Amino acid sequence: MQDYFDGLLNRGVAPFDSQREYTEEELLRAFYELPIEFTPGARYQYSNTGYVLLGILLHRVSGQFYGDFLQARVFGPLQMKTARVISEADIVRNRAAGYRLVDGELKNQEWYAPSVNTTADGALYLSILDYAAWEKALRAKALLSASSWMQILTPVVLNSGKTYPYGFGWIVEEAKGRPWYHHSGSSQGFKTYISRYLADDLTIVVLSNSIDSDPDRFVDGIASILDPRLPKIRPVSPVVGADAAETQRVTQ
Repeated sequence: MQDYFDGLLNRGVAPFDSQREYTEEELLRAFYELPIEFTPGARYQYSNTGYVLLGILLHRVSGQFYGDFLQARVFGPLQMKTARVISEADIVRNRAAGYRLVDGELKNQEWYAPSVNTTADGALYLSILDYAAWEKALRAKALLSASSWMQILTPVVLNSGKTYPYGFGWIVEEAKGRPWYHHSGSSQGFKTYISRYLADDLTIVVLSNSIDSDPDRFVDGIASILDPRLPKIRPVSPVVGADAAETQRVTQ
């Protein structure tokens, strides 16, 4: 199996097996063995491992499992009625299966052990109606303080003083002189994209149950039909050094 968490990949740490059950303590021990790659703040780097650690921290501080915390503090208050952490035990009406292509043939997603299917780097089931409720909350800047939302939607500042267009879980850019917030998701036979263009008061959400799909292409296609002046999505570099310019990207 490929390592599931990016921080464990090719680091001299015992390979992570996504089909094996892990406790939080076992995950923590594995993470603690990882070397520090750079001084905090010297670079930007996306990290699933960091989100997993955040979920464990949330559990320890609140006393609630990540999924229960989200249900109590986010899904319930926002009326996201079918949103939940992945569960093999629950009977979920109209649950979609995730697929992948193997030698041109459609196959089910690989099976993941339940304990690694509930970590805070994702592991959520949501419907398009849940996303509509979430987008309504984003517009209202619900649940959090104004200062917290400002932090979430502000590009990171590196130690060098330069910025990179990533906030807390959002790519932060501009479209037509107004904020443009967007992000992708990909795991276990599913891909998603949400793109919010404040200049046009427009949000586009694409959900796909094929890991080989390109939901960003659908977002770009829909956006160009509605307003050809809207920019196209450009992949964000997963690792950026201290000398990176504010708008550095991976070339397409």
